[in-house]
Amino acid sequence: MKIFIFTIILLVFNSAKAQCDKTGSKIMDEQDVRQSSKSEEESQEIVILDVSSNKQEKRQLKRFNIKKDDKNSKSVLYFNQPITIKGAGLLSWKDNGQENQWLYVPELKKLQRIASGSRKNYFMGTDFTYADLEGENRKKNQYTCTGEVSCQKGQSKCYVIEAKPIDEEESRNIGYSKRMLLVDKKDLITLKIVFYDLRAKKLKTAEYANWTQVGKLWRPNLAIMDRHGVQKTFIKITSRKLNEKIDEIVFAKRYLQKEMHIK
Repeated sequence: MKIFIFTIILLVFNSAKAQCDKTGSKIMDEQDVRQSSKSEEESQEIVILDVSSNKQEKRQLKRFNIKKDDKNSKSVLYFNQPITIKGAGLLSWKDNGQENQWLYVPELKKLQRIASGSRKNYFMGTDFTYADLEGENRKKNQYTCTGEVSCQKGQSKCYVIEAKPIDEEESRNIGYSKRMLLVDKKDLITLKIVFYDLRAKKLKTAEYANWTQVGKLWRPNLAIMDRHGVQKTFIKITSRKLNEKIDEIVFAKRYLQKEMHIK
């Protein structure tokens, strides 16, 4: 009987392992190669919805990003509307693998550096944390493909990938014990991310929809971050440019400090 049970367990284990035809790390590496652009520019319309009161707040945001390689990239985003937060922005640099972020608040007239332990905090009342806005950092996560499932209303297959921070310090800094990613197998696009807090309880869910193909790249035109039972943030892309030249001044600290972004 013991031998029989052991055989069944072994078969189930091997079957589960066989569900994924690639490792989690390889899938995420391939996604980065296939879907990365050298530059991006977006205009966004944002709606923040309070679940209990059903009250909405509307915003407009501009985002720029450039990427030289895995270890070097820069991004900046700032609000154009409403007037109460116009000019507030976030500057992010990845320099030789080292990440830094600075928040600019017009009332203070200075950049405030975001400490590592503050990356778990939510950005300007949205449901996206500072860590979320860094994008997928493959060096700070361990990826495990746990299986393949039907997705896209049965029209496609998706990898289910568990992403865990590389150590406890990183986990505390970002406020997540793990994330579960749903990645389309054909196009290697992330359709959904489920976030778990430090107690391993489901915290929030991000969904990406209305995908469009720009050249060989796929991008979502709608993102919804649902902080369950608390608040939702909807992001609609109203315009986008990929792989077009962006003036380097946009990513300089003085661009925000001197309010060159405010028109």
